[in-house]
Amino acid sequence: MIRSKIGVPVLVLILLGPGACHSGDSPPRQTAHINHIVFMKLKDPSQASLLMADCRSRLESIPSVRGAFTGQHGDFGRNGVDDEYDVGFFVSFDTREQYMAYLQHPEHLGLVEEWKPRFEWIRIHDVVDETAEDSN
Repeated sequence: MIRSKIGVPVLVLILLGPGACHSGDSPPRQTAHINHIVFMKLKDPSQASLLMADCRSRLESIPSVRGAFTGQHGDFGRNGVDDEYDVGFFVSFDTREQYMAYLQHPEHLGLVEEWKPRFEWIRIHDVVDETAEDSN
């Protein structure tokens, strides 16, 4: 296992994928204004698929969510990439009000309550993109 501390800008580029670094004729992929990024290490890594299914069904469908994805570490043979987590979750919002509604939504509160005892640790990053276009 590689232990690495990467900066938030690098983390965002990794999460957003090739569209985050742009060259060419097509417009770059747009993020939302508020981007909530969560990495979770489970006490029992064999439960990762259950956690991913819960995130997809319970969190990604909350009405205030603009975009979301859930997944696991992709091993592409690169050194210095943090692979210590079992599940990564990304969700984005256009406004602070939408983000706060998500945090208080019963599905979010229920998932956190159910899974929190099963986490070895959780890392949460909130990244604000001042250049993001409002989808409203």
